Amino acid sequence: MLLPSGLQLLISTLTFASASAIPTSSSITARSPSHHSYSSSQPLGIEFTPTTFSQTIREGLWFVEHYSPYCGHCKHFKPTWQQLVLDTRDKGDEGLGGGEVPEVGMGVVDCIVHGDLCDENGVKGYPTLIMFKDGKIVDQFKKARELDDLKAFMKQHVKAAAPPPPPSTPPPPPPPAAAATPGLTLNPNINPAGEVLPLTPALFTSTLASGPTFVKFFAPWCGHCKKLAPTWKQLARHMKGRITVAEVNCDDHSALCKKEGIQGYPTLMWYAGGAEGGEGKGFEYNSGRKLDQLKAFAEKASSAGVQALAAPADLDKHIAEEDVLYLLLHSPSDTEILSIIREASSPLFGSPQIFASSDPALHTRYSIPAASPWALVALKDHDAKTPSSVHYGSSPPSLYSSSSDAAKKLSKWLLTHRLPTTLELTRDTFQSVMNAPQTPLVVLCFSPESTREAVMRRLRDVGVKWRQRTEGNGVVHGREVVFTWMDEGKWADWMKSMYGLAKRPEGKAEEEGLDGVRVVIADHSVCVFFLSIFFEVGIKTDVYFRQKLIYYDTDRAGNAVRFTSSASMFAAVDDAASGKSTFKNSEGTVERMARYLNNKIQSLESFVIDKPFRSFFILIAFFGLAFLVLTRVVNSDVRGAESEWKEMKGRSGRLD
Repeated sequence: MLLPSGLQLLISTLTFASASAIPTSSSITARSPSHHSYSSSQPLGIEFTPTTFSQTIREGLWFVEHYSPYCGHCKHFKPTWQQLVLDTRDKGDEGLGGGEVPEVGMGVVDCIVHGDLCDENGVKGYPTLIMFKDGKIVDQFKKARELDDLKAFMKQHVKAAAPPPPPSTPPPPPPPAAAATPGLTLNPNINPAGEVLPLTPALFTSTLASGPTFVKFFAPWCGHCKKLAPTWKQLARHMKGRITVAEVNCDDHSALCKKEGIQGYPTLMWYAGGAEGGEGKGFEYNSGRKLDQLKAFAEKASSAGVQALAAPADLDKHIAEEDVLYLLLHSPSDTEILSIIREASSPLFGSPQIFASSDPALHTRYSIPAASPWALVALKDHDAKTPSSVHYGSSPPSLYSSSSDAAKKLSKWLLTHRLPTTLELTRDTFQSVMNAPQTPLVVLCFSPESTREAVMRRLRDVGVKWRQRTEGNGVVHGREVVFTWMDEGKWADWMKSMYGLAKRPEGKAEEEGLDGVRVVIADHSVCVFFLSIFFEVGIKTDVYFRQKLIYYDTDRAGNAVRFTSSASMFAAVDDAASGKSTFKNSEGTVERMARYLNNKIQSLESFVIDKPFRSFFILIAFFGLAFLVLTRVVNSDVRGAESEWKEMKGRSGRLD
């Protein structure tokens, strides 16, 4: 890989500064506890002092961590302790239970500040975890400091301290077990130890082929990677027997990371596994990185598939519950299509859900022609009557083999119609909307949290009218349109940096009501550019892509977009999609130039890595040409000097 020059470092710095205008998965996610020092506001339990310690723990069970802020093990353990406090404390009373173990209070003692108290408690090293009961030490936790083991330790002491239950009538027999959730059946061959699996190029392909795999690509020096590491280990334990949780060290295996398209750390990639997995089939996870968010995603993605409808009436129930769903209509004898749809839907990660039916009544309901062997119907916005789109399948099934044009079109269709017409844009949904592969036009409506319900009601009405205007598909001039609401208070800095919208004074937005909702139409689509330096010398023409960061806040006549007027919003959207109105850039001139030059340098670097021998000969030829030109210039200067000198001699041949 080329070493970055001073110019490239400068350009990269400017580019990163401009890129910060777009919230990434790390920048838009609420910071996890591991992002703070011990003196932060993140939950640690009660911070004891010698004065408060004895009085506080004199009744009940208390689990106390004795630590040093300079201890490396303490810093490493801190995110686990914070998660333990979050899982057990009462939200209204810090340090006291209220979650999984409400009977146990929690707190910490800084042994650097309160060394005498730690000596009294017999602390010999850090961190030391001690269980107190009624002010006295009853046990010390000495196992591996893992979240599940810590919870088990606490529950064990709660059970030992609990009085025997009074005699009661025998409990009623348990209800019959429910059917297991599809995709969540434990498999002893997948992640049997519940540990993170380090991957090498030799293990990579075989691991992905064995089943669903969630991979973290990281660098050891990366700060965000270090903070994510404890959560990643906890995820591996939670997904034991379900999916493989793995990691790749990109310092040690840079070629593998480049092959998978890794451009930053940490990057989280989901691989469906089996026939649907394999190299090049990974999909990047861009949502929140808290344990519960990662766990929810992994469970949903691993259970993704096609669910059969028991009866046509069930469809209406699902439509009422889901913002978007897909309905596969096929003949009873065609079961191969289920595998085809399952493979094509891998990038969806289980959302939207796909339901299947061969009921003739549903074929008639959605006017599926008899000549079509199967069809996929997209239903969104709780509308059971008008599909937003219908994809008609072809036969034979062999047309949909992996990497075929038909399979690519099917996957693209599934990704294109996955978004509802209206939704709230949050930190968890931001990436899936603003960086969606179909690059929709996104209508952003900003207002305070207090106006949320009124704005969302208005947006849903706008969405219904928009779909009626576009015959149900929500597409204008080839662009899908999504109407969104954003909390003006939470996104104030981003609004200012991207669209120049300053946060309004307290109370002013509420006074203005719906008339004061500010509207911007964002276009984050991708444009194409060519690597012109190679094109000019006739060596190679490469096509590269970069994201546009433009927006519209007026229609073609220069009128501001009014939230309370559907006609105003629709006219502005139509002008933006057709290119008739003037756009504005979210990036400044210097930022755009820096991004452009950085893309050029990265393209040049990729060319050198992909074609090392050709690059070597080009470099030799360049230096040879430069040497030849320099030699000619020097020789011409010497000949000029010689022509100006003449030898003068006297009569006797002397020079005088």
